Amino acid sequence: MEFIKDCSKNSKKIPTSFYQRSTVKVARELLGMTLVCFDSDSSDIRNSSEGSEISYRMSGTIVETEAYLGVKDLACHARNGLRSKRNGSLYLPGGHTYVYQIYGLHYCLNAVTKNADEPEAVLIRALEPIEGINKMKLNRKIENPQGLTNGPGKLCSALNITKNLDGLSLQSSRIFIEEPDKYPSFKTKCSARIGVDYAGEWAVKPLRFYIEYNKYVSK
Repeated sequence: MEFIKDCSKNSKKIPTSFYQRSTVKVARELLGMTLVCFDSDSSDIRNSSEGSEISYRMSGTIVETEAYLGVKDLACHARNGLRSKRNGSLYLPGGHTYVYQIYGLHYCLNAVTKNADEPEAVLIRALEPIEGINKMKLNRKIENPQGLTNGPGKLCSALNITKNLDGLSLQSSRIFIEEPDKYPSFKTKCSARIGVDYAGEWAVKPLRFYIEYNKYVSK
């Protein structure tokens, strides 16, 4: 993939230029990438002998995404040009986070795409956990690893992603997406997005992408 050439020698973070492209391409190509998040604000955080706070690195392979295509997309939070404090991060340049809350309970993480004022994004729907699984279990208060991150609200709960992370650069030290050490071999499948029945013709467009047969895919 060409975008790898943009990465610095000492970093596997996906460069900003990766996100500032077609949202559908980004949604497809994020499959197999690694989402990394550091949790350092939970009640069980201890202090090291040097007095500094201990952070927990948690990560997972992205196995399911959905593309949201801006003002024309009736399932997008920016449909018809809607703009508010809630969705303001959608209007940032590609390469930032957009975190929103649903039902007043669950958070969802998106990677903003395209250029500033082109409010498109990719929803990260599911992960296959890699690192920090015990910390994820504590955050979710469950024991079954398969149920930790197989949905957008679940993965945010497991990685302690809240509105505090809304609008962050995906080049930050708190949350980012990086290349895997080895790209997994898989087949990409697509379908209509989930839970957008209200969006008319946009409800059936094939804008959901997932890794075939992966047990962490949400549905």
